Amino acid sequence: MRFAFIVMLAMLGVGQALAAEAEQAYVAAIDRALAGGRLLQAETMLAREDLQLADPDRKRLTASLLLATHRDAEARSIFETLLRQAPNDCRLQFGAGLAALRLGKATDATSLLMTATSACPDNAKAWDAMAVVENKAGHWDGALAAHYRAIALAPDDADILNNTGVSLLEQKKFAQAISLFKQALQRDPAHQRARNNLDIARVASGEQPSFDQEDNSRRRAERLNNAGYAALLSGQQGVASRYFTQAIKTDPFRFETAEANLRSANQDDDIK
Repeated sequence: MRFAFIVMLAMLGVGQALAAEAEQAYVAAIDRALAGGRLLQAETMLAREDLQLADPDRKRLTASLLLATHRDAEARSIFETLLRQAPNDCRLQFGAGLAALRLGKATDATSLLMTATSACPDNAKAWDAMAVVENKAGHWDGALAAHYRAIALAPDDADILNNTGVSLLEQKKFAQAISLFKQALQRDPAHQRARNNLDIARVASGEQPSFDQEDNSRRRAERLNNAGYAALLSGQQGVASRYFTQAIKTDPFRFETAEANLRSANQDDDIK
């Protein structure tokens, strides 16, 4: 009888261990969905009522989903609550730090992201966010060091490559910025921000691309307007005016922005 009772306890323990292992595998799968941008999958998995996830895991994943959908204030509130219970969890530090960064809380973001990158130095997204903090502060050396650390950890991440390119663009290192934007587009040809930034970097570097290969008229007008804006910022008023005029001709009914920019470019030219 006693032997049977011991066997039953052992089987119960094995069953609990297997259940815990299955739960952690499920949590990891949701984390992967979030990291891969598969937000509907992550939301659907979190909504399953037949699985009892541990409360901290469910709350962390919920906050991560909110962060991924840019509901930053809600995400930050949950992350900060969880951090009071687990202050050394670098996943929570990163989540709270990124939310704070997006909400313009630079001091909080800096502290949290520095802690996160120190505690989990293999988190590429944390290094990328830390680089953005350094960019905003004008700390170019620190920004690039963090950007390239992120690239070393995730060389195929188009967002990280694009963000690094933006930092180089802001520093007027146009050739390097162009290279990074092209790499981002190689990884993700549909990455619209990288494509916009590549157009801007090319014009800022002195190129005058035509965008004739763009079949979509609205998209071509947007790219022409972006090019005009880049030319305007770099002091090329005549080039800017030509781009804005082309943007208006390409999509005259939708492109009020180009008209406003054209007026600005012409006014600047008159002042000279």
